[in-house]
Amino acid sequence: MNNSTFKSENTENVDSAIAVQISDDRMTAYLILTAPLDGGQEATLDDVLKEASACSIAAEIDTAAIATTIRDKMYAVRVAIAKGKTPVNGVDGVISYKYECSGALSAKTNERDETDYKDLGLVTNILTGTLIAEITPPTEGEDGADVCGAQHKAIPGREAKFLVGKGTALTPEGDAIVAEIDGNLRWYRDHFTVDEVLILAEDVGAATGNIDFIGDVQIKGNVMEGFTVKSKKNITINGTATNAKIKADGNIEIKMGSVNSQLTAKGGIKVGFCESSVIDCGGDLTSASFVSSEIFCKGTAFAINGKGVIIGGKITCLKGMVFNTVGSESYTKTRLTLGNGAILSEEKFVLEKEEAKLSEQTQKLIQIIDTLNDIKKNKGGIPRDKEDMLATAIRSRFQYSNEIKRINKRIAEIEASFLDNANLMIEVRKTIWPGVSVRIGALQKKIENKSDRCRISIDNSGEITVKAITGSI
Repeated sequence: MNNSTFKSENTENVDSAIAVQISDDRMTAYLILTAPLDGGQEATLDDVLKEASACSIAAEIDTAAIATTIRDKMYAVRVAIAKGKTPVNGVDGVISYKYECSGALSAKTNERDETDYKDLGLVTNILTGTLIAEITPPTEGEDGADVCGAQHKAIPGREAKFLVGKGTALTPEGDAIVAEIDGNLRWYRDHFTVDEVLILAEDVGAATGNIDFIGDVQIKGNVMEGFTVKSKKNITINGTATNAKIKADGNIEIKMGSVNSQLTAKGGIKVGFCESSVIDCGGDLTSASFVSSEIFCKGTAFAINGKGVIIGGKITCLKGMVFNTVGSESYTKTRLTLGNGAILSEEKFVLEKEEAKLSEQTQKLIQIIDTLNDIKKNKGGIPRDKEDMLATAIRSRFQYSNEIKRINKRIAEIEASFLDNANLMIEVRKTIWPGVSVRIGALQKKIENKSDRCRISIDNSGEITVKAITGSI
């Protein structure tokens, strides 16, 4: 036994002996009592406390354990009466990512739990301020001490290891990483980055899946058959879009061309050539050729570079058209619509049908109201259900009357706009061939003769005319 002390009297009566032992690791103090002999004195709590003090026990003494040992005469039994405090080492800091830390692509499942092999997770759209990772700081830990009061230092936890990538930021409190910009969240080696522009050095196809990005998209290759590219900003494609869907809230540029594709942009569109495609363009539209395509352009359409030809299909522009050649020697059917006349004519047609229907319903309501009022006047009143019917008819008539006024106002606005076509013009810098149908505003004209270098517009007499261009363009 270590550090043992016994108390006894050299008399015929032998008192209980007290021994206090300290463990090898100095973290526990034990009490051992011997039985008194021949009427010797029992040990007391004060005797044990004095002995513990003599052994330099600084930890809190378990007086209850001592009292139990004495009361129950637990002789020659080791009883723990004091314990040191084991140091608690600090916990390392950790970083908890909210997104998968991998650059691997895999097919996703949709809301119907079906695998979508065109959604491979290449793009993870993220907005400024979005939480990317939470950081838990390390703890210092708690120091300890042995039963004699010697200090045992805790080992503090280590800081979490992480990198703050491009386009991300550490919060002022240092407890999180967030997106610093809108863009594509991407795992790069051992950290996340946010790219404001999505750049693909390959084709959009089976290896990438569809693209749907909140920023600019730049594609070095082609967009393959059956795939879709969407952007909340601009899209640039160095190659060709074939049987694809391209949609941008900004501008679209396809440097090669579009074949059997759908192009939709709120801004302008530039395409090398356009064949059998459908285009909806919110700004100006430019291409070397439009062949058998259906086009709606809110700005001006240009085909003046290269061949600059328009052959077949239908082109509708709200502001203007400038082409080199329209139609072909084989008189290919080609339709040009300039101004919003076609759109407004359709709107006017729908409004007129709606107005006629409301007027007919209003007449029926008037008959019901007149009939019920006559009955009420002649009989001095009508049943409650008829009163309800009368009130409903009066309310409906008032609503229909207001709606008819709104419709007639809009029809008048449309008719007035048909008169404002003075600045609408189609410029043909080389040749326009028979087989081309021209509509400007509400007027239509079929081109029956080949014309070179001409402008097509509405003259002072209100007719569509084809006039030769004199001088340089």
